[in-house]
Amino acid sequence: MESLFWADKKADEVVNRKFHYIDGEIPDFKEYVIKTSASISGVLHIGRLSDSIRGDSVCRALNDAGHDSKLIWVAEDMDPLRKVPEGVPKDYERYIGVPVVHVPDPQGCHASYAEHHVSAYVEVLDEFISSKITRYSMHEEYKKGSFTPYIKAMLENLEAVTEIQNRYRENPLPPGWTPFTPICKNCGKIITPRLKGFDGRTASYRCEDYSFETTTARGCGFEGEMDPLKAPGKLMWKGEWAAQWARWKVSSEGAGKEYVVPSSAWWVNAEIVERIHGFPMPVPIFYEHVMIGGQKMSASTGNVVYPKDWLFVAPPNLLRFFYNKKLMKTRSFSFEEIPKLYDDYDTHARAHFNEEEIQNEKERAHMKRLYEISQISHPERPVPLPFSHAYVVSQIFNDEPAMVASLKRSGHYSEKSHLQIMQRLAMAKNWAEKYAPEESRINLDINIEEVGSLLDSAQRALLKDLALWLEEGDRSSEEIHERIYLSAGELKIPLKKAFAAIYLSIIGANKGPRASTFIASLDKRWVVTRFKELFLPL
Repeated sequence: MESLFWADKKADEVVNRKFHYIDGEIPDFKEYVIKTSASISGVLHIGRLSDSIRGDSVCRALNDAGHDSKLIWVAEDMDPLRKVPEGVPKDYERYIGVPVVHVPDPQGCHASYAEHHVSAYVEVLDEFISSKITRYSMHEEYKKGSFTPYIKAMLENLEAVTEIQNRYRENPLPPGWTPFTPICKNCGKIITPRLKGFDGRTASYRCEDYSFETTTARGCGFEGEMDPLKAPGKLMWKGEWAAQWARWKVSSEGAGKEYVVPSSAWWVNAEIVERIHGFPMPVPIFYEHVMIGGQKMSASTGNVVYPKDWLFVAPPNLLRFFYNKKLMKTRSFSFEEIPKLYDDYDTHARAHFNEEEIQNEKERAHMKRLYEISQISHPERPVPLPFSHAYVVSQIFNDEPAMVASLKRSGHYSEKSHLQIMQRLAMAKNWAEKYAPEESRINLDINIEEVGSLLDSAQRALLKDLALWLEEGDRSSEEIHERIYLSAGELKIPLKKAFAAIYLSIIGANKGPRASTFIASLDKRWVVTRFKELFLPL
């Protein structure tokens, strides 16, 4: 059966791609390069990881299809600082427009602002990526002269480059324009130099104010000249992207959905890379951005989730699963939704190992492939402990033997899965303590008199029936479930009221985790004693 999974489809497109804008023979690639990158203008949060994870998935799909592939990651550290992110001193506004590699580290622990953020990112990057990844720095690449041949090619074909650019613009580029922008010799900013003329070898510029969407980089008024083949600086993005593709022989790369439109930088660079550099356009991996609190995750607004925050409550495989589900569907993230994500992941795990009944064969194949490609290495067997139960147990018991004993009572323990179970319990405890909504917090230390005043005689009778029945012998979760329904029916108590009596007596709340599983996980003698404390007034 032909795979319906998006990464397998992209891999097929990579292998069979052709030129879009010129006629030419596609090179015989011995290795397919998948590029992923990140601007270093702010904190590298889990939204940035989406690009690397999806690129890695295409690498995996190529390898699984019998092709050699390579994943590269590029630090766009020559980009200008556009905003002062949350947590950075306000006086850093003076660096707006300066290449981030030349901005001081506000914490003083690294050589630059860029190095600080890259260092924090790469510490965890390998934990989320299954392929071996090769890293590059645009600052180092320009410094080594790696892009000089591509700058030269664009300058030698400046008329064609200008014609391509103008077809995608509302206003034509001014006379004297070049695709290279220098660093101002006076103030060190890279976004403020405005080109005034180019004689084929030397370009003149004046340092003037440049407005971003919400900030302005102040120009110093300096007027100077530069040689695009020698001056410190960089290619403009509509030109640099094409040079990157040609320089690293990129076969595919990810980009946000805003690049889908025909006038975007993707298509400008696609035409440049083919017509100027003679290299076929990479296969795009267009995707939706991550939303948090109804807004796009952004370092400048401070609504970010760091990779280390994720690893505090969930394994890397779960984030890979989150991003690999659907490319062009908005990924809305909330820590409160973590239990649902775990449940979905576990369902796919059971489907992969044929432990979940899935009627539709195409759906089953898709679920198995999604689970498989979301793994760092080989697929792990399903964990027999739902996260929704793990966070309950982790809040009640403080030591491993007690937790294991509880899980054995409720039927959620397997010796073979011991390590995965203990990891899930630890992460569930972290989640419960830091992110769980109030209704998910468990506290067995309740005021008996206060709770007793909330129960009527019918609810007390239910607790008495359950306590006496539990004393008779060991009971499974399924048996407890059936008994609750039976007792409620015999006593003519509405189910909502019956469950409220159970939750009130155990945690002092009207709602809680699945009652039968919850009772089974607790020590039977403790449950019986607690119920007796509340029905004895009868």
